[in-house]
Amino acid sequence: MIADQLIHVLSPHVANQIAAGEVVERPASAVKELMENSLDAGASKVSVRISGAGKKSIVVEDDGFGMSAFDAELSLQRHATSKIESSDDLHCIASHGFRGEALPSIASVSRFRMQTALADSREGVEVRVDGGAASEVRPAPPRKGTRIEVLDLFLNTPARLNFMRTDKTEEAAIVEVFRSLALASPHVAMLLELDGRKRFDFRAQTESERVLAIMGADFADNSLEVTITHEGMQISAHLGLPTFHYRDSTRLMFMVNGRVIRDKLLIAAARAGYRDVMFHDRYPVALIKVEIDPADVDVNVHPAKREVRFKSPQAVRAGIVACIRAGVERMGQSVSSTTTDQAMLSMHASMPSGGQSSGGSSGVGTMPRFSSGDFRGSMLSSSVSADTQRALFSAPSVAEPGSSYQVDGTLDLGRPLAQIHRCYILSQTENGVILVDQHAAHERMTYEKLKKQLANRTVSSQKLLTPEALHLGSKMAAWLHDNAGELEAFGVEVEMSSDESFRITAVPAMLVKEAAAELVAELVESCMLTGAESEADGRGLGRILERWLGNRACKGSIKSGRLLSHDEQEALLREMERTPNIAQCNHGRPTYVGLSLNDLDRLFGRKE
Repeated sequence: MIADQLIHVLSPHVANQIAAGEVVERPASAVKELMENSLDAGASKVSVRISGAGKKSIVVEDDGFGMSAFDAELSLQRHATSKIESSDDLHCIASHGFRGEALPSIASVSRFRMQTALADSREGVEVRVDGGAASEVRPAPPRKGTRIEVLDLFLNTPARLNFMRTDKTEEAAIVEVFRSLALASPHVAMLLELDGRKRFDFRAQTESERVLAIMGADFADNSLEVTITHEGMQISAHLGLPTFHYRDSTRLMFMVNGRVIRDKLLIAAARAGYRDVMFHDRYPVALIKVEIDPADVDVNVHPAKREVRFKSPQAVRAGIVACIRAGVERMGQSVSSTTTDQAMLSMHASMPSGGQSSGGSSGVGTMPRFSSGDFRGSMLSSSVSADTQRALFSAPSVAEPGSSYQVDGTLDLGRPLAQIHRCYILSQTENGVILVDQHAAHERMTYEKLKKQLANRTVSSQKLLTPEALHLGSKMAAWLHDNAGELEAFGVEVEMSSDESFRITAVPAMLVKEAAAELVAELVESCMLTGAESEADGRGLGRILERWLGNRACKGSIKSGRLLSHDEQEALLREMERTPNIAQCNHGRPTYVGLSLNDLDRLFGRKE
């Protein structure tokens, strides 16, 4: 017969092990929790020593406030914390930790040792716990701060050990946690040792010094700092150049009120900021910090506190996009130094050994086809309109009013020497040579001119002779039913056919030849995420429309294989110097690569 009582309260030991499954997923999780406790304790120095990828031993030592014997023993009870006292405190959390779950969770799945003492105390205390058993408290020598040793992590949960990755992978996760917290607290000296090998040893530094130390010299050479205020938030960032990118989002870091987080909304916002200057499948390298009223952000939404929820996510997204765009405007004519480095490596790799051409070829037919400075032909491609040709190749002195751009700083692309393979322009500057991709450069120039036309007026709409059908999912359709009028700012007009079907009756005049259904669907999705007002940027010019204009600019630009005269090459270089964001095309490819005289000397072995 089934017993009347089926529900029972779990023992504290089992409850702690369940909590450990959420809080301590892997050794890096334990390192994160212990380091955050040290930072919350006001430490000026934190040392982390790892053995066996953290599975054998984790030692975290700090010089913070320390604890009394009573507090040290109490800290191993679930939900015992010094960070908050009432539910009201959850709305203004300023510390890293606050739940009081980390220490008991770690102690329940390891052999846990903690030595601590209050400042100026004559006696310290040591607390020992083995696998969640009763704690053992004993006197210890006085010390400054706290030392915690975690031995044999997951000793009583072998299933968790079976899911651990290789030692190298677990060490890499620990390094990433350490790097993130070191970036968040540059004023704190930090040491990391892996199996006795010193991995990092940072003194107390300024923020810029710590960023340089962790992100590397390449990032320092190819980034700039930007700070803006937006709707009560302060957003500061170290932004990599658009041509200094990475294969995934692991080099894109966010901090909210000093807390390191991973948030899909913020990653999407950063990519939106770089949208028309970076490859679509690449990610920016950046450190972005958001200082916001603690009451406007909820950090109590994830067991490991890796995610947050914002009271106004649209405002945060708009602020990050605005910060990045302010930076892109300042860096728009700069190509990352790594682009030149990659060019040098490619040339070194392709150089034949001993002066012989690779593959035994005699080299016949492999010389580039040059259009020298003496060539004056004007074989204009039929795919480029006469208006585009006049805008590009007219002399600067007779350029149409308003067709040039004023950009801070000066870009010197030198004087053209030749056209190579009817694709690249070779020019000479005072300090070296430059190779220009004529299609990529003209694509960016055309795109910026189209953007400027739209920025100076509202988007004009053109009626479609035959309305185009639009079918949306339930969520997007519901939004469009309630907000159809908001699309008029973008030059789009729609009529309802049914609950999830619509008719597109008008589109932006400049994009009338594009696929209307795809354009409107993408516009609706973006407006749902950020709000129509934010997407329109207050001018009726949406970033979605900018991307579609980029496609039009690509189709209308001069193509590779187009022969340019010397005058046309000269006009192209001068127009590039006046164009913002000219360092990369609309798809993120660099438009030019520079080689200094030192680079050329190294290429030919004249210098090391």
